[in-house]
Amino acid sequence: MENTTMSARRSSRMLTVALTSFVAAPMLAVALPAVSAQAESQTVASIARAQVGNTCGDYDCQYPGAWCAEFTRWVWNKAGANTSGISAAAVSIYQYGKNKGTLHSTPQVGDAVLYDKDGNLNDGEADHVNIVVAVSGDSIQTVGGNESGGVRFREWFNWKTNSSPVGAGRALAFVGPAGLPETPTTPVSQGGDLYHSLRDAGGTWTSFQPLNGFGGASFFNATQESITATPDGSTQTLATGKDGNLYHTIRYPDGTWQGWNRMDGANGAATFAAQDQALAGMPNGDAQTMAIGNNGRIYHNARYADRTWQGWNQVGDWQAKKISATGMPDGSMQSLIVGTNGNVYHNVRKTDGTWQGWFAVDGAGTAATFAASSIAIAGLPNGDAQLLAVGNDGNTWHNIRKADGTWQGWKRMDGANGATTFAASSVAIAGLPNGDAQLLAVGNDGKAWHNIRKADGTWQGWKTTGQGAHEVSLTGTPDGSAQMLITRD
Repeated sequence: MENTTMSARRSSRMLTVALTSFVAAPMLAVALPAVSAQAESQTVASIARAQVGNTCGDYDCQYPGAWCAEFTRWVWNKAGANTSGISAAAVSIYQYGKNKGTLHSTPQVGDAVLYDKDGNLNDGEADHVNIVVAVSGDSIQTVGGNESGGVRFREWFNWKTNSSPVGAGRALAFVGPAGLPETPTTPVSQGGDLYHSLRDAGGTWTSFQPLNGFGGASFFNATQESITATPDGSTQTLATGKDGNLYHTIRYPDGTWQGWNRMDGANGAATFAAQDQALAGMPNGDAQTMAIGNNGRIYHNARYADRTWQGWNQVGDWQAKKISATGMPDGSMQSLIVGTNGNVYHNVRKTDGTWQGWFAVDGAGTAATFAASSIAIAGLPNGDAQLLAVGNDGNTWHNIRKADGTWQGWKRMDGANGATTFAASSVAIAGLPNGDAQLLAVGNDGKAWHNIRKADGTWQGWKTTGQGAHEVSLTGTPDGSAQMLITRD
């Protein structure tokens, strides 16, 4: 992005300008899209996806302030296309399309999409170009260079009704790469693929959309996932890949994604294999990570606000089967585990980095302990922490650890449509700035269900999202929205 309006406009005549303002996609019904490729080139899409998170320096770009066309040319060239005639100017791709006969008005996977604010590409100007990596009806996903300073993945947006997600005008033309030696293929989603959705503060949902995969894959197949928000409006996601190792990504406030990075292991190991994991966003912008290693031990890590990592440290000699964590308004972190005996334990990591120690959570009624198969914990603005669990009866239970350290006690939750219980296999809970707690669970019908415990203590009741899911994760964001992840069943 150029530093001044004047220099930006001057660059757009010769090169391109990648702006950073985000225009949200239209709110859609909660339904998985038919991710089909009207494919011209899945090879191009895979190469582009694999670049997410890179910067200008990775491509030796000639113009560090305006390099979106250079990035598009690099990706097409890597795929084997004939890129003769494409310069560093975005509008050169429009002329390329006219010369090669690949200019058209509807998107295909692998196309370059050209944007311009004045609506005229024949005047020798174009404001931005990026690459189409998925098409679903009138909506597309894109990957582009020089977006928020690097290569970024953009979620679904309707190219007919919305301006460019980077604020560079409307999509005016699509240009296909010429001379590709390939037969297109269509990526297919499968069980375990990770999907993301957003519920805005008004209660409107976007559709669940697949997350980009690692290393150019169209999907990220996971066994477990966690999501948390930080004060800048970003959300961080931790996922356990099908190789058993932990991967990390970030969704920025403008809707772009950092791209997956495989996490380093403990004690110099290249990877960290985990049985379970959790993320907790902190008031200072850090994100703290809890994980159960393959040895069953509990480990702690932190990604600081400056983007550096603390590194993994083992937390005592305890072993666990499940883990959850949440940041608290005072800067402490609370964590839950299901121990090897099946009971739920609670701990606090104090602001000075010391630990309170693990204590068994009292059971329901007069029971001494509470056994669970799935657990979740969320910090609330008033200093309370709300707990959600699937008890050994298979039903969902709710508890509160109040800011003064006392406990409400476990209460079995009502079910949907007048049922007295709600059976579930996976649960998640998140605190919102208004004091509400939002809940997500996989019901015994294999679908993801949503609920709200309002700040006044009343409940919305369970409502189905209609989406088949195996695991769920949820976080509240500073603007009052909630973001959620599911792994498909």
